[in-house]
Amino acid sequence: MYNILKERAIKLRKRLNTKRGAKSQMIETKTTSKEIEFFDNFIFDDNNSVNLKTRKKEWPKNIPIDFSQTNNIKNKKNCPADELIVWKNHELHYSYLKSIDEDKRDKIAKDLLNYFISYNWDKIRYNKEQVEKDWENLKNIKTRITKRGKDIFIDNVSASGTKIYKYFFPNVLKVSSKGKISVYDALNDKEFLWKIIRNRMGNTLLYNTKNREARQWPMSIRPAMILQGAKCSGFSSVGSIFKPIVAKTIYERWVKNGDNVYDFSCGFGTRLLGLMSAGIKDVKYYGCEPNSETYDNLIKMSKYFGFNVDIRKRGSEDVIFKDKMGFVFSSPPYFNYESYCNEKTQCYNRYPDYEKWLERYWRKTVKNIKKMLKKNGVFAVNIGGLANPEMVRIAEDFKRIIKEEGFKLKETWWMRTSRSHLTNKKKTGVLFKQEGIYFYGH
Repeated sequence: MYNILKERAIKLRKRLNTKRGAKSQMIETKTTSKEIEFFDNFIFDDNNSVNLKTRKKEWPKNIPIDFSQTNNIKNKKNCPADELIVWKNHELHYSYLKSIDEDKRDKIAKDLLNYFISYNWDKIRYNKEQVEKDWENLKNIKTRITKRGKDIFIDNVSASGTKIYKYFFPNVLKVSSKGKISVYDALNDKEFLWKIIRNRMGNTLLYNTKNREARQWPMSIRPAMILQGAKCSGFSSVGSIFKPIVAKTIYERWVKNGDNVYDFSCGFGTRLLGLMSAGIKDVKYYGCEPNSETYDNLIKMSKYFGFNVDIRKRGSEDVIFKDKMGFVFSSPPYFNYESYCNEKTQCYNRYPDYEKWLERYWRKTVKNIKKMLKKNGVFAVNIGGLANPEMVRIAEDFKRIIKEEGFKLKETWWMRTSRSHLTNKKKTGVLFKQEGIYFYGH
């Protein structure tokens, strides 16, 4: 089997190096990029192991991170997210980076630092064709729930729709959390950016080979890969994003034709995408979003797809729509655990004291929902709260206030998510994390 795979890998590598290009070859051979990278491992283990050390090459602390400008990077300024970076006459594909030694990779990294430190990350450009394709995938994908006894589970694994919100909401990179800076700030900090680049170049990133030996592991260098490096770094926050496919799964089972649906904390449009992709007739989306940049992006996305919406640039504690709602669903902010912007309209800025925040933001929001909800309407809320004692406290206070305002729990669904490879899931044996979605009536 090994020899067969190795032979196929060699053939694929030769074909991918032809002028016809990788994309057409992958389509013709029905081989994915992940398969090709897997096959490539056979080649690099045999031929290129001399260039990939079994150690991390840390940058000497006594050498300043300040390098001379060159014209070695051939891409235009702010090139698209998925465009491969070209250094001199070399595309910085992982196969090329595996073939050179770590000193040359550091030489290239210096030019990459100068290029990416001036990159406009809040204007990062994604391929519009991919956005359209992602939208079709989201509309067509089948959703499912799993019943185990009385428990109902939703698998939070599909990435359908994520390219859409990344396209319309580049400000998702500006989310910070307690103890961690935003991805945007990390990418604009020369020291952090240098660490990210050297990691993606392979000098400080170790992966296990087929022989289970840890070696330096370069990645193909694109703006999107540098962005991924920042997210995986451990020193920046990735933010809490509710996946569109999970929203679609919920809406398909709870929303009727002609219903008005209210999202009291719109965020980055993922629940809006889930609702509009569900194929429910004559549905209208109502929402609140006090973040100016996020609000503007919600309107842009809604106009682009022709969504039927009424979104207010205000906090949910201040808004009561005249129309009655058949279904209310959102994922509320966890006080000041995450920061989305510095505007005074943010609930954690308006009410910096936790107890006042509970009463003036959350209780007022729940009261407003009760006034807007139809007699047989449903109020659903995503509450996690298992990450640390502070979030457990907030989650319990959320549910307590909902009950005090006269709502009765109808059902509880569990959203199951595979834990990140950055966690210690192998040591703990905890492979998944769960968040509750609570459905209330009144």
